[in-house]
Amino acid sequence: MNSSATTGRAFQRFARFVVFVAILLVWWGAATTTKQAGMVFADWPLSLGSFNPPGWLENMIPFLEHSHRLLAKLVGTLVLALFCWAYVRSGKRALEVLLLVLGMAVILAFFIVAGSERIDAGEKRKWLSLALLLATLPVVWLVWSWRSRSWSLIQKLTALALLMVTTQAILGGLRVTEISNAFAVMHGCFAQAFFCVLILIAMVSSEEWPEIGFRVESARRGILRFSGTVLVALISLQLIFGASMRHFHRHALADDGLFKTQGSWIPSFDDPVITMLFLHKFNALCLLLFTIGMVIKLRSLSREASRYAGVILGMIAIQVILGLSVIVTGKSFWVTNVHVLNGLAILALAFVFTVKAVCGNSTDGTLAKS
Repeated sequence: MNSSATTGRAFQRFARFVVFVAILLVWWGAATTTKQAGMVFADWPLSLGSFNPPGWLENMIPFLEHSHRLLAKLVGTLVLALFCWAYVRSGKRALEVLLLVLGMAVILAFFIVAGSERIDAGEKRKWLSLALLLATLPVVWLVWSWRSRSWSLIQKLTALALLMVTTQAILGGLRVTEISNAFAVMHGCFAQAFFCVLILIAMVSSEEWPEIGFRVESARRGILRFSGTVLVALISLQLIFGASMRHFHRHALADDGLFKTQGSWIPSFDDPVITMLFLHKFNALCLLLFTIGMVIKLRSLSREASRYAGVILGMIAIQVILGLSVIVTGKSFWVTNVHVLNGLAILALAFVFTVKAVCGNSTDGTLAKS
C-alpha cells in the first residue's frame, strides 16, 4: 500500500518541518558543546529549578543550553504529533496513545528522581534500576505492535521515532545529572540515528515513495546496497570518533597536527583522546577513498546513483577542508559548528542514497511494499 495515500500531503509537509526543526536542534546541540555550555545547569529537566531561569537571555552560555532544552521539548512534541496523526484513527487508539504518553512520562519521572539523588549511591542505583526496568515496557510494546499488528510503515516509523526521542531526552538528562561524558557521546550519536528515522518518515510519506529507488538491473542492485551500507557505516564511525573527541577533550585541541598526530603518522595509543583523533583522521581518509571508488564504480551501473554519490563526494571533500580549518583556527566556534552541520548533511544524503538503493527500481522493493 502506498503510505502517502494514508497520510496525505499535509502530513508530508509536517514531517519535513519536523526534519527542519531537528536540524536546528542538532546544530544547537553542537554549538552548546563547542561553547562547553552543556553543564551550565546542574539540574534537569528544569534549569536552576525553573522553566524560565533568570538571566538566560542575557548570557551566551546559559542561553545556548536552555534554548537547546526548549528546542528538544519542541521536537519531542512535534514527534508526538506525527505519531498521533499517523496512528490515531479511533477513540480506542486515542486512549492507547494517551496511556503510552502517560507511561513514558512516568518512566521519565523515575529517571529524574534518580538523577536528583546526589547523596545516597544505593538509592540512586535503586531508582535508576526501576527506571530502566520500566523503560523496557514501551520497547516491548513497539516490538510486539511492529510484528503482530497491521500497521503501515508510517505508523511503525512514527512509533519508533517517538520512543527514540524519549530515549534521547533521557540520555541528555543522564549526561547532566550523572556528569557523564559517556552519556554525552551516546546522546550526540543517538541524535544522528533519530535524525535518519525522521528523514525516512518524510521519504515514506511522499508521493514519490513507491518509485523512489534507483533504477538499476536487479542482478547489480547488490552493489548499490553494499556501497550505501558501507558508506553509512563509515560515516557513523566518523561521527562516533568526532563526538568522543569533542566530549572527552573540551579545552583547545588535543593535537595541532594537520595530517600527523603527535608528530607521527601512527601515534602511540596510550591517550584515548589522541587515539580518537587519529582514528577520526584515518577514517576520514578511508571514507574519502571509498567514496571516490564508489563514484567510479557506479558510473557503469546508474547515472542517477553516480551523480548522487558525486554530490556526497563533494561534500566529504568540503568536510575534510573544514576539519583542517578547525585545526588551523584552533577550534573556531563557527568553523567547528559548520563542520558538524556539514557532517550531518553528509549522513543524511548517504542515508537517503542507501534507502534508494535498498528500495530497488520499482514498487517491488521491500520497503516500498509496506
